[in-house]
Amino acid sequence: MLKNMKIRPCLKPACIVLLCITAVSCAVDKKQYEALHNPANTAANDEFDVQLLGINDFHGQIKALEERGGMYQLSRHLLHAIATSPEPSFILHAGDHVGASPAESALLQDEPSIDFLNILGQYCLGLSNNACHVIGAAGNHEFDEGSDEMLRLLNGGNHANGPFLQRQWQGANYVTLSANVVDKDNQNLLLPAYVVHYVNEVPIGFIGITLDTTPDMVIPGMVDNLVFEDQANIVTKYAAELTAKGINAIVVIVHDGSKDVFYAGDTSTSAGIEMDSKFGRFITRLPDEVDVLVTGHSHRFTNAYVSNQNAKTFLVTQAFSSGIAYSDITITLSKQSNDIVKSSASVIMTNIDTELELDDKSAKTLNAIKRLEQSAVHFAKGITSQVIGTYMPSQQDMSLGQFIADSHLYSVAADMAVMNNGGVRASLPSGPVTWGDLFSIQPFGNALIKREYTGQQLQVLIDEDHFWSSNVARNKHGRLILNGKPIIDTLSYSVTGNAYILNTDGFAKGKLLGTFGQDIEATVDYIKSLSQPFSLQVRPD
Repeated sequence: MLKNMKIRPCLKPACIVLLCITAVSCAVDKKQYEALHNPANTAANDEFDVQLLGINDFHGQIKALEERGGMYQLSRHLLHAIATSPEPSFILHAGDHVGASPAESALLQDEPSIDFLNILGQYCLGLSNNACHVIGAAGNHEFDEGSDEMLRLLNGGNHANGPFLQRQWQGANYVTLSANVVDKDNQNLLLPAYVVHYVNEVPIGFIGITLDTTPDMVIPGMVDNLVFEDQANIVTKYAAELTAKGINAIVVIVHDGSKDVFYAGDTSTSAGIEMDSKFGRFITRLPDEVDVLVTGHSHRFTNAYVSNQNAKTFLVTQAFSSGIAYSDITITLSKQSNDIVKSSASVIMTNIDTELELDDKSAKTLNAIKRLEQSAVHFAKGITSQVIGTYMPSQQDMSLGQFIADSHLYSVAADMAVMNNGGVRASLPSGPVTWGDLFSIQPFGNALIKREYTGQQLQVLIDEDHFWSSNVARNKHGRLILNGKPIIDTLSYSVTGNAYILNTDGFAKGKLLGTFGQDIEATVDYIKSLSQPFSLQVRPD
């Protein structure tokens, strides 16, 4: 069982929660439900609607980025959707709620991002006639600092660098699911597999799934204590367990996804999802018992009906990232079949209708979220407001990723440097550049390491999928060139880069020569060394 797991049971009139932490069967307390249930809330006919509000890949976006997204814009829309809906509502987050975050969240160990959902969860608990609930699924970035730190965030307890905004960090007041992550030591699930809510006497099962390739996406060794089981196999396992309990309405919250061309309005029957992709094959293998998928990971738009290998059709949604949109999903349930008989969705951009009118309770909650934003920004400002230099773009600018690789090479004595494409998370603004700007670009706080490779190994490693320092090139004949001279297969060369990229397959084969300071500090020091204003040009030796 999960150590120190804090389970806060829902006792709302409109629902009773069944929370399953392991594969062990859980009994549904129907007597408790019937005692608390308010018959006035029951739909008069056989079918009724429920509102699902899907978000994903928030990545600690405490404040809006270029006037888009952030928790204030997103919260206004979610609160308005809940308050104006005659239907019960569920806020579902599909992972990466934390990690790869701007400084306002990351410098506080992402506690403000958890507290954002806590405020919405508290709002839900305060509703009497229109119950709502917050349910999350763990993504790959939840594991960036290992399972212990993820569990601290969820269960409470101060970080070694804390306390931050709270004297004693209380953790999350909502449930986070992951049905496919198992602790190697005790063979138990790290987080609950699913949660069941009753609405109008009809149970709805929510299964949470983490991307099963997470070990390839975090610093090697960070999740060696865990097993990430196959996504489709685990959905099949728990869908069967739910249906065996008479729970036919099944929603999967999964941190995996695809992309499609954005359109406004209700779900289209056509989809641009590549079915031969990893996610497409996952869809194909899903059991027929599944009805709806709320997805994430790709940071793209999805709103489509997609079929499995048995031609069973699912509704699949994803709403970009960072709070710039949410999926407004309506599911229709039947009391006769206890199943979802219809579903549709619309992906709503949150930078529109910014003046949505809110009732007093919703407005009070939105004000609390605004205060949280201000507190987090104020806490981080002492570091983030420091001006490092002044950027003046030029026509000769190299890519920002290559410039970062050069900064790492400046900091670590090596022959060359590499930067991973996905590690560049924002653009560099012209004008004064602050520490916070640089952190937004490179938010992972990775250590720099150095490895040694033969020239023959570099022939395979040096490619266009990564940013290489400006002293590395290929000539017109395809030969690798370092500082103007050919790289010799039989000679050895040192490469520096962040711990993530240099510990991935291929790169990890090089001999480890040492570990150095943080990646962002190397970039800060490099910019400070340049003549001001600076541009992203190759510097003479």
